[in-house]
Amino acid sequence: MNNRVERQRVVVAGQGYVGLPLAMRAVEVGHSVVGFDSDDDQAKWLAAGKSHVGDVPDARLGEALSSARYRVTSRPEACPEFDVGLIAVPTPLTDGAPDVSHIEEAGRHLGLRLRPG
Repeated sequence: MNNRVERQRVVVAGQGYVGLPLAMRAVEVGHSVVGFDSDDDQAKWLAAGKSHVGDVPDARLGEALSSARYRVTSRPEACPEFDVGLIAVPTPLTDGAPDVSHIEEAGRHLGLRLRPG
């Protein structure tokens, strides 16, 4: 069995408790990852190597940043063509039902950058 992973260009929308560890794992297996988060302050902290997620220590984040296979942005237009787009954003409850507006917004941003194939 061939364990070689085909390198992909990945965008992970949402760099929180789910998205950041997902992005780190994608980097560790060799993919090129753009972490997109609409929170400008959070994106700046991550770009400076400061993690807010307990499962991702600063050192692990720093390794990903220094590998040049991970970068983070709060600007949707900075998410170039990608092979895989993942959405890992919050779905808070509103009146007892999940608020999917964050998913819809992330989908709109990524949808504008889809390409044929």
